[in-house]
Amino acid sequence: MAIKKRTPVDPAKIEAFGAAADAPTQEVEAPAPAPKAQPASRPAPRATSAGEWPEGTSKTFLLRWSKNPELPALLAEVAELEDRTQQKTALRALQRGLEVIRAEHKG
Repeated sequence: MAIKKRTPVDPAKIEAFGAAADAPTQEVEAPAPAPKAQPASRPAPRATSAGEWPEGTSKTFLLRWSKNPELPALLAEVAELEDRTQQKTALRALQRGLEVIRAEHKG
């Protein structure tokens, strides 16, 4: 197995990079904002038989608990109260929450 050797460091390039970062930037006119594009309409997922997943629909979703450290503890607490897994509780809460938000926008 070959070991890739690092290229030698050029101190002049490092200095040039640092100098460019420290130099004041010139005022540049901001380009005119692009017109907002109309969101592409997504076709509704076709009806599927039991056990079949709709084409083009993701089966997974990564959730980041950003800036709300209480949510993981709350999810664990509610899951324990309902004697469900956190996965099932999270899906149930997401569905109920989305239904409420959709109703607010419709009504």
